[in-house]
Amino acid sequence: MFNAIVILILAWIIGKVCIELHTAEFLVQNLSSTVSVRFLPLIVFIISMGISFATGTSWGTLSILIPIVIPLVVSSAQLSGIHPEAGNTILLASIAAILSGAVFGDHCSPISDTTIMSSMASASDHIDHVRTQLPYALTVGIVSIIFGYLLTAFNINPAISIAISLTVLIAILYTIGKNADLLT
Repeated sequence: MFNAIVILILAWIIGKVCIELHTAEFLVQNLSSTVSVRFLPLIVFIISMGISFATGTSWGTLSILIPIVIPLVVSSAQLSGIHPEAGNTILLASIAAILSGAVFGDHCSPISDTTIMSSMASASDHIDHVRTQLPYALTVGIVSIIFGYLLTAFNINPAISIAISLTVLIAILYTIGKNADLLT
């Protein structure tokens, strides 16, 4: 637990430094003319996945990204002249992107405490455990990027996006998946 506590404290410190340095304001000034606010949830999801995978902590990722992303999305939406209701939808999608990306990275990271404890509890080799989890998580992550966040960026109804994502995941399961009865 000591390592997890140290990582979390350091992540809180980084989050506080980002607030003090006005990182969100800097990003708004530099990104508002180059990146559409509608693509922010997609970008945030990918960044959140990377940070969480690299650090092995979902809580640390949350403490780093939330103080940056929320002001960034709110300011970018206002500068873009987006209707407040649409801005709220983008904000909620960005928060969801932080949460889901953080969980993805934490679940897949070989240095994550939950991954280490899972491999120890199942008495399996740690790297074998990571290798077996990664294809499943990457499949869902890629489907989420393409049929979730990307479709949402093009203003597709989230219910349609979820239905398409679910259909694609089921198709992948039936195409690539193997029957468990045949494996024994």
